Amino acid sequence: MRQAERPELFTQSAQPETSEPLRSATPGRRVGRPMLPVRPVLSLCNLGSGSGGNATLLRRASRDGADEACLIDAGFGPRTVATRMAQAGLDLTQVRTLCVTHFDRDHFKPRWCSLLGDLGVRVFCHRWHVPELERCRDAWCLLDAGLVHAFDDGDQLRVLPGVTARPMRCQHDRQGTSAFRFDGAGLSVGFATDLGHVPGGLLDHFAGLDALCIESNYDHGMTTRSARPTFVNRRNLSDSGHLSNEQARDAVVEIARRGPFGRLREVLLLHRSSQCNHPTKVRKCFADLPGFVGRVLQTQPRRRTRWLALRPWPAVRRAQLGLGW
Repeated sequence: MRQAERPELFTQSAQPETSEPLRSATPGRRVGRPMLPVRPVLSLCNLGSGSGGNATLLRRASRDGADEACLIDAGFGPRTVATRMAQAGLDLTQVRTLCVTHFDRDHFKPRWCSLLGDLGVRVFCHRWHVPELERCRDAWCLLDAGLVHAFDDGDQLRVLPGVTARPMRCQHDRQGTSAFRFDGAGLSVGFATDLGHVPGGLLDHFAGLDALCIESNYDHGMTTRSARPTFVNRRNLSDSGHLSNEQARDAVVEIARRGPFGRLREVLLLHRSSQCNHPTKVRKCFADLPGFVGRVLQTQPRRRTRWLALRPWPAVRRAQLGLGW
């Protein structure tokens, strides 16, 4: 990317989404402080997800309106990400950190290296994945600047002001993939993609989430009937491949069960296969999920989702959740 082109990446062509208005007070009643903040404390926006690329934004709202963001995977080129971020009301200069699940090309494009170095973006990846990063062109821009932070399972990473991430390595191909639990402002978000099965440790790691981003890659019947090479289908169906719709649904149910009743409010489904899955198949699989009607959102490979706004529960509601009501 030429130096002269870079300013275009930071141009914000869309206005930020406005905060929702407060409800008017009932006549004759004293107007007090609202139980919920006007602006969401944390919010999620997927910029696209599929075999062609994956990228998700986690935004932390600030009091002065200068929101900061953590980018989870960078599987699209910088220009594509910048365009979709502008549509969502942000620009690349607001990205403070990048959390990489693994270094397959649909999760990290090597041409990001020099731009991330210019922006001073900290890159978090598992120590097992550092050699793959080192083989990327211009990786020295990140390594020489001290922007690469290698972590181990159980480490606590400060990804945004007041927001920490706790990674967990899961099985996928040879090097594995990293799932993340983000905690901040009384909220918790789980992110897991490209894992062939959901281990019990990950279910415990994700207990008590407010929002879950999880892979729902393939339909079993479409995969077995697929014209793709047998070794590809065998790999995707294995414990080191991807999650089926049914596996993702079962994980959602179990993660919700392990947390306080009603706490898991938003589910974002990632990485749907264009050849071995279909939106109708996904909807049918999740249609009978009790308590989640209208709260399961499918991602698309070529366009972003709406923002999923997360707000802490009021104190009274949190107490009820703790009692298991």
